[in-house]
Amino acid sequence: MNGSGLDLDVCFLLEGTYPYVAGGVSSWVQQLIHGMPEQNFGYVHLGASPERHATPVYDVPDHVVVRREMWLEDRAPPRRRPRLDRALAQAYGDLVDRLANDRDDALDGFVGHAQALRTPGTLDALLRSPEHWEATEQDYRDRAVDQPFLDHVWTWRFLMAPLLRVLATELPDAACYHTCCTGYAGVLGARAALETGRPLLLTEHGIYAKERRIEVHAAEWIKDTSSTDDVLPETRPPHFRHTWDRHFRTLSRICYRHAARIYTLYEQNRLDQIRDGAAAEKLRIVPNGVSLEPFAEAARRRAEERPADAPFTVGFAGRVTPIKDVRTLVTAARLVVDQVPDAVFRIMGPTDEDPDYARQCQELAQALGLGERLRFEGRRDLRVEFADLDVLVLTSISEAQPLVILEAGAVGIPVVTTDVGSCEELLHGRTPDDRALGSGGVLTPIASPGATARALLDLHADPALRARMGAALRERALRHYGMQAMLDTYRTTYQQLGAAPTARMEARRWPASASN
Repeated sequence: MNGSGLDLDVCFLLEGTYPYVAGGVSSWVQQLIHGMPEQNFGYVHLGASPERHATPVYDVPDHVVVRREMWLEDRAPPRRRPRLDRALAQAYGDLVDRLANDRDDALDGFVGHAQALRTPGTLDALLRSPEHWEATEQDYRDRAVDQPFLDHVWTWRFLMAPLLRVLATELPDAACYHTCCTGYAGVLGARAALETGRPLLLTEHGIYAKERRIEVHAAEWIKDTSSTDDVLPETRPPHFRHTWDRHFRTLSRICYRHAARIYTLYEQNRLDQIRDGAAAEKLRIVPNGVSLEPFAEAARRRAEERPADAPFTVGFAGRVTPIKDVRTLVTAARLVVDQVPDAVFRIMGPTDEDPDYARQCQELAQALGLGERLRFEGRRDLRVEFADLDVLVLTSISEAQPLVILEAGAVGIPVVTTDVGSCEELLHGRTPDDRALGSGGVLTPIASPGATARALLDLHADPALRARMGAALRERALRHYGMQAMLDTYRTTYQQLGAAPTARMEARRWPASASN
């Protein structure tokens, strides 16, 4: 056992990622778990519904000894609504009021009631309670009197129902808790810290509140009513979109408040977190790490065996989802194929996370007449497939520090990517010495098929430039983004937070890296 006497060293709190979704944060979690076989890990996975997260896509090692799922959507109506304890109802009314006023101490007076939330029917009873009505009615009077009252009522129900299910979730007993985002998983982590007094570590890859803001802005199910019939533009954001945006920002601030330490991937993320309420003294930049060894064979094959007359091949590796903006890539492919008729575009990644969007991308490719020039290939082993690429492309509208760029660098592949997250640092360097290595690819604006196509055509026309960029990116990954440095940082952090290695696991051996 660890020094605390607990069976579980580290409990990951995960939202919509490991072990059910491939790539990104999931790959990073798998790297940490495989890299520390001496630790006893557990996880609580928060997902939308069992249908959307039915089958793990990773082989979970045996030293992950606790595995739990919790679903944010609850379609089963309660059989009964129990009589509410007065203290619980009052604490709930205070919780809603504090959330409405963007207070990061919203959980402080409510967390002691989590056990009561597990009584069947209690969540529904709270959502129908006078305390819920009074708190949401006050918010309506304060902020929304020009909006439809019924829409306001349902908005607050949709805000609170999944949050209450998170607060009711049974937590494993662990020496420390590690959440990989703020949001619902971050609130569960804040609850863990408040209930147990044990430390919470937050590693925020992408800024959760910013990513939800993008989704809320585009959401068709949020219906806002204009507050004016004038021809002048609104002077404030649409009310219900602003309400959802405020809610997710508040959840982030709650997690920041209760985290003992906050790790992030690059400087702009750190500044964004401080702006959103994180204490600067808690923050530290810890870049992602990549192991070059699993890609060594792909690098060799690409350098020694790939035919000189192979068609110009562009790869995309990631989920086919709106945030990856695959539609821009498909349109850019049409522009490239117009100039390079034998070019091949390979989209390697799952299409099941957002099937409607994936279908739209496939229909667009068909409408543009791309045929076999662009292929949706599903999940692939990048350690094999990267040997056949000339360029990797990302067209995301939001990223943090994409592991796939570093993995492309491990094979010597240049990258064309939108200028989001830390992509500029990955391609061009963070420090003068780093920048002296040279550029590892080309940055493009968001949602710009023309700029993406132009960058790809320039690289197609200049094989020597491709080689220089690929070599620079490989050297940058080797010098500054090593897997071992990242693992050492987190191993030390876990120990400092009280999660000492479990002695009986020390002799176990696991692979040094995990597949995507």
